[in-house]
Amino acid sequence: MKVALLGGSGFVGTRLLEKWLLSGSHDVRVVVRSPGSLARMARFALPEWEQADVFDAASLSRAIEGCDTMVHAIVGDADQIATAAQAALEACRSAGVRRLVYLSSASVHGQNPPPGTNDLSPLRDDQPAEYNNAKVRAERLLRDASGVEVCILRPGIVYGPRSQWFSGLPRALRSRQAFLVEGGQGICNHIYVDNLVHAIELGLVHPRATEGPFYVADDAALSWREFYRPVVQALGFDVSDFQVVPAAPPRPPTLRDRVMRVNRGRASQLLMPMFSRRLKDAVKAGLDRYSAAAVPNGFVLPQPGAPAADWEISQLHTCATRLPMDRAVEILGYAPPLGTTEALDRSARWLAGMWGTAAPADPTASTDGRTARA
Repeated sequence: MKVALLGGSGFVGTRLLEKWLLSGSHDVRVVVRSPGSLARMARFALPEWEQADVFDAASLSRAIEGCDTMVHAIVGDADQIATAAQAALEACRSAGVRRLVYLSSASVHGQNPPPGTNDLSPLRDDQPAEYNNAKVRAERLLRDASGVEVCILRPGIVYGPRSQWFSGLPRALRSRQAFLVEGGQGICNHIYVDNLVHAIELGLVHPRATEGPFYVADDAALSWREFYRPVVQALGFDVSDFQVVPAAPPRPPTLRDRVMRVNRGRASQLLMPMFSRRLKDAVKAGLDRYSAAAVPNGFVLPQPGAPAADWEISQLHTCATRLPMDRAVEILGYAPPLGTTEALDRSARWLAGMWGTAAPADPTASTDGRTARA
């Protein structure tokens, strides 16, 4: 099977590429937006790669010709998610790629879904988090598709070596900026990256994979406090070293949020084709500039204040619902290859090996962690 991989430079995509190239289980063609995206993948002998505009169906179609399937693992912002999904669908249809495995997110239900939520619960695209709404809209688009087999997977918190959930911990612990909202007693709906890779592999070949969406997770769900415990202990700390912070309320919508909401209305959809791409790009750039945070004074050293959570992290850390993966188990035969205990132990050993048994002495030392979502 020849698989086109979008998002190969990201956390999940890098692990997919690593496993498949080292095992020889699939022929992989990596599709990137620019050659610079190949930097992280350069340690592998890439057999094939193509450059394409992943938001343009025609460009993407040319890049994936001859592939049997596609894995869509792109991490984008709320404005890009639905556009990228639409382009991928049209490109697969045009190039004759028979199946698309799309990585959605458990956050389509919100970061703290109500009790009883499952794969078939109705979705809303008026949530406070625009990322959630964008994933909902992308799923709706893909579920109504024809001419391409679509498998939708919904992982929750994806973790493992190089994960952004762990890579910034040493600095945060050392500088006393690591925190848990209300003590981190909420449920962490997590999945180890290799378990997600296993689910993707099922999505590529299973005859009933189009009956999704499927929530996929580890064999056991821990509280956030339990989730972090083995990792911080491997660094020579304890969960008692986390600061306990209160939950934050939802952020009020910004001007950019309000404009984007109007833009998705039916009237705007009819009018927008009348305006040039240059004008639309200029308006978007102006909104980005207007909404940007103030530039700090370059002559004053930043002083870390007390840690504080935003609304999304607050919802995650206080989550009261463990999402069920019954349908993935019953329909796909999904069974996590790696147990939660071993998965966290691997993550802890990796992080301890990177930093030693204690956090770095310099609290300003950089890490490779960046804010990202599954």
